[in-house]
Amino acid sequence: FHLHADEAWVAWDFTKPQDRKRAWERIRAEEPFLVIGSPPCTMFSRLQLNLNAKKMGKVEWEKRRRTAETLLVFAVAVYKLQVLAGRHFLHEHPAGATSWNHPAIVKLRARHGVDAVVAHQCEFGLRTSAEGGGQASARKPTRCMSSSPAAPEALSRTCQAGHAHAAPSTHPTPPTTHPRALS
Repeated sequence: FHLHADEAWVAWDFTKPQDRKRAWERIRAEEPFLVIGSPPCTMFSRLQLNLNAKKMGKVEWEKRRRTAETLLVFAVAVYKLQVLAGRHFLHEHPAGATSWNHPAIVKLRARHGVDAVVAHQCEFGLRTSAEGGGQASARKPTRCMSSSPAAPEALSRTCQAGHAHAAPSTHPTPPTTHPRALS
């Protein structure tokens, strides 16, 4: 939803209750087999906490954290709806994100039939700027959680060490070809 506008060409904004309500209605009406979610992970990043929390100030940090938590909890509620309806979800966040310790995620992860795996993005073609110019593979460990048995199986690829990695970057370059892990 967040990547596209609705039928009236209005962009989705799940920080707004009315957009969350519209999304619920659409999901219930369309009954998608698989919902893929990746709510913003910035406020769950250890790097953000270490580097920017003090610069931002306590009030602004807490406001942004609450917004991030609203989006995460909304995603989990959608995932739960999918599971209860016999359908599936796929959720991804960086493997080291603190969101994996959020009570809503922990509870969902404990459900029967929900599995999580760590994937290294370099195995799916993620590249980033390399020191001295050019590009190199970006490992970027990412955890994926799903109710679909096929998703963790397809995504549980870890680095085979057949290539060099660039130092971590905040601006990785998407794969040159779109990985179709679930096709």
